[in-house]
Amino acid sequence: MIEGIALLVLALVLLSNTFKDYHISKLLSIVVISFLTYVLGHFTSFTTAFTLSTIFVVFYTLFRIGRESFRLDRENEAVFLISFAFFLFLRSLVPDIIGAEKFMDSAFLNAVLNADRFPPPDPYFAGKRLDVYYYFGSVISAVIAKLTLTPPWYAYNIAMAFVGAISVSTLHGFLRERGTGAIGLVPLIAGPLYAVYELLKHLSSGSLPRYLFYWNSTRIIPDSTFGNVITEFPYFSFIHGDLHAHVVAIPLKILFIAILYRFYRENEYSWAIPVMNFALFATNSWDAPAFFLLSAVLMLLKDRNYWPHVLASALLMLAFKLEMRVSAPVFITMEFSPLSSFLLFWGLLLPPLYYRYRDEIRERPAILLSAILSPLIPAFLFAPPAIYSLKKREFEDVLVIFAAIFILACEFVAIDFRMNTYFKFYLLSWVLLIPAISMAIRDLYRERKRVAIVLIALMLVYPAVATPVRHYKAELTLDGLRFMEKSHPGDYDAVRWLYGKNAVIVEGVEGSYTYSGRIASFTGDQAIIAWPNHEVHWRDNGEEIARRMGDVRTIYTSSCEIALEIARSYNTTYIVYGEYEKSLYGEQNFSCMEKVFESRGTEIYKVD
Repeated sequence: MIEGIALLVLALVLLSNTFKDYHISKLLSIVVISFLTYVLGHFTSFTTAFTLSTIFVVFYTLFRIGRESFRLDRENEAVFLISFAFFLFLRSLVPDIIGAEKFMDSAFLNAVLNADRFPPPDPYFAGKRLDVYYYFGSVISAVIAKLTLTPPWYAYNIAMAFVGAISVSTLHGFLRERGTGAIGLVPLIAGPLYAVYELLKHLSSGSLPRYLFYWNSTRIIPDSTFGNVITEFPYFSFIHGDLHAHVVAIPLKILFIAILYRFYRENEYSWAIPVMNFALFATNSWDAPAFFLLSAVLMLLKDRNYWPHVLASALLMLAFKLEMRVSAPVFITMEFSPLSSFLLFWGLLLPPLYYRYRDEIRERPAILLSAILSPLIPAFLFAPPAIYSLKKREFEDVLVIFAAIFILACEFVAIDFRMNTYFKFYLLSWVLLIPAISMAIRDLYRERKRVAIVLIALMLVYPAVATPVRHYKAELTLDGLRFMEKSHPGDYDAVRWLYGKNAVIVEGVEGSYTYSGRIASFTGDQAIIAWPNHEVHWRDNGEEIARRMGDVRTIYTSSCEIALEIARSYNTTYIVYGEYEKSLYGEQNFSCMEKVFESRGTEIYKVD
């Protein structure tokens, strides 16, 4: 495992020389390898596609090094290594790949790693492909996994640490170009005002924050359907540990911002803009409209001759969309956020944002009246900064305008669910606001140091308290299957035995967010059905999913002959029969099939 991490670090140092800017090249090289792997993966296996893509990028890198010499940006590399070590340490404390979306994320990672072609097989729906969910983030994670040469239950945690570290180092490089030092990283690791409120509430009652302190700041704004909308922010995503699409997209957004800035200032990286538009769309489609429009505006304002790049972006995104069977309803909502809840989330980012436009406010204070509706619709608090941005017109101000638009949109438009719309657009907007707020904090520190220190201290309350309460154990391993080895040892042995067989399996099924799908999640093998709540949402085929769940129950509760007949109808290779299945369905006799595996209470039968 240590050797795998060292190999990844060395590979990233090499790949940091692939393109002109060290802080851009590290992640952009991974994106390019992933993009080429994705394209080739439609014609061959993932492993072959990855190998060919990596060889190509490495040879190109060596060619550049031979022509221009090897570079090592010691400062940026130190930022990455320190951040990587920090997030690896956090993952080693609580490495378990269980809870929230971790089963699903592991399932997709393994499905990609073992894919015969793309789209990869859906591990939760035997016989179908993963054409119902954007999976490019899993391709990126799989590339990281391959570079470490570690098993996927280790690679998951390494990739999770990489996401946090590469976000920090890419932002550091970008902010350094803008004359901002380490102080500018604060908005990336900051938490909302709610964390300060909750800490004071605990202290006033004589208690200390507990485990859910890290979680509560993501459930601030009420929702009539789900109780609360989701309000994630980058640092929560880093320590929560879900290797989910929206999390992998965080460093991609930061990278895209850095690339767009280089294009905006120096006309560089124009070729990378279509690739990044594709990468964001195929990783987390919610981010795509903002960055496609942002890049199109910047390119066409720069020079109308860049229209082929805009067209290429659109065509690459369309190609992925045509591969997928994904749609979501869009509807108007008039369920506005309460002002208090809104401020408990955005309250620490708004003051430095207004401070950025202090000169514009003095010149044209009347524009502040655009926030007059904020008691009713609090998102209008972002209207004055957006309007002042039109006059200031620096690169970061364009990002502020887009952030304000998407924050305001949440009050009127819902895509899929209001809960999900806030979730994706608030996280998007937080990242878009980071450059402007980082520079505002820098200026505030230079001009009003004490005020800046107080603001920074408040922003860092969340990471200072949430980090220790979230990491409540000290496993000191990156083995994400350690929990299974301890509590379900037979299942652990079964996963190790089945891994790489690319089989169709039967295992017990309950709803999502349970132990259901544990074998499919850690092998990438296709279960007849697992995580049915998710599959219903993706496939909108409740009758088929209910039928499959019924068939699984019949397999575990009927005669061996009937079980064999049903299993064959799904082209099943193996039936898993462990303590989990016994607890759900009771005892069963599979004597008409060959037992090919048995260990610590878990049996596997071969379907001929």
